[in-house]
Amino acid sequence: MDVEEYTRALAAANRYGWAFLAAYGSTWLVAAMAWAKAGARTAAIVTLFQGMVALPVALALTLLTPGPPPPHDAALESLSVTVATSQLLGLPVVIFLVLSRRYTLVPLGLVILLVVHFAPYSWLYGTPLYLVLGATIALAAALVSHRAEREGGPGPIVGAHRTCLSTGLLMLSGAAVALAL
Repeated sequence: MDVEEYTRALAAANRYGWAFLAAYGSTWLVAAMAWAKAGARTAAIVTLFQGMVALPVALALTLLTPGPPPPHDAALESLSVTVATSQLLGLPVVIFLVLSRRYTLVPLGLVILLVVHFAPYSWLYGTPLYLVLGATIALAAALVSHRAEREGGPGPIVGAHRTCLSTGLLMLSGAAVALAL
């Protein structure tokens, strides 16, 4: 099996990663609720750890999704795992934001990790979906954060809430597109 055949088979088996987009989109919405209802410290911790809930949910959804079996190629599976875990390299920076009490920057830090993490998935699944989704999430986070700052008042908290909300909604939209592909 060559690389192109592998990426096509992987995309078909995983339905273009819809389960991951749906699970993580949902947990980003939970984080948005935390920013609306809880204190900044609690909301930042919920935002930081939302992926620990999303990952097993995404894996379970993937296993329950009907479709062809995933392809097997040791080298490309290793690459897929590396791509999947690459965003973990940036978590120390986000943890630093929590430890230094810069709570409202946590969603932006995680958005940066997310959108950079998305770029290789466009290649891996052979679709521009992840490039478009990453760019849209980054732009939305910047715009809602900027607008919240201009509004004054509890701007940073509102910006953190809106960043999580827009990220979650966009990821759920991406899940719907992935299912339709």
